[in-house]
Amino acid sequence: MTEERFVGYFRLVEACAEPGCPVCWCVIRESRSHLGALLYEQVTDPDTRRAVRASWGFCNWHTWMLPEIEQGKFGSAIIYEDLVRVALEQTERLGDGAGVPRRRGWLATLLRRPSRPTTGRIHRERPACLACVTAAETESRYLETLVRHIGDGEVLAAYARSDGLCVPHLFAAVETSGYRQEARTLVARTREKWRQLRDELGSFVAKHDYRDRQPFTAAEAAASTRAFGTLAGAKSVFGNDVHSPPRCPGP
Repeated sequence: MTEERFVGYFRLVEACAEPGCPVCWCVIRESRSHLGALLYEQVTDPDTRRAVRASWGFCNWHTWMLPEIEQGKFGSAIIYEDLVRVALEQTERLGDGAGVPRRRGWLATLLRRPSRPTTGRIHRERPACLACVTAAETESRYLETLVRHIGDGEVLAAYARSDGLCVPHLFAAVETSGYRQEARTLVARTREKWRQLRDELGSFVAKHDYRDRQPFTAAEAAASTRAFGTLAGAKSVFGNDVHSPPRCPGP
């Protein structure tokens, strides 16, 4: 076991003691750590600044994680002073339609030199958020660690005490594992968690009947919130569909 996997192994065990999906928890924790290191140690590094500038800053999730980083205001101000300057430069003539392709006849279109990309296209096609690239690598690493070691006594016991993986991370674990036996074990253990959650939700609903005088248990009262995380993953780890390509609505 490499040192990296050794550290990841015990961090995963530790994450199983936290509420919600343990892989979501690891991704959130390491995202904060990565951003903290960037603000403290890499804020003047030319390559880092170039990458952040190319992506117009961080994604919505990682941007709003910055205020949570202790003593991070100074580093954030250095980075975002530069980013606001870039935004001003890129949008200098945005309001007057500069750079917007105009409709012309077919011959003019054929002879026209390729136009420079519009500001909107530059923004839409910008590179991925630097922190998201790291988060994706972190996610893959912890999923692989969990699948590989789900049969280990310590991991198995820790996972038994956890809330289990969320739906997106369970699918990702199975797809990236090549459907190994360890993945099937993980699926079975996770489905046990989900069955227990379903029972607690059902009990919570049933106890709302005025004829039922039994008090809610702590697990039943928290079941709805846990179900949110189970189906959608932890808050902000997975994106929304507002700006995704249109899809056909379900039945």
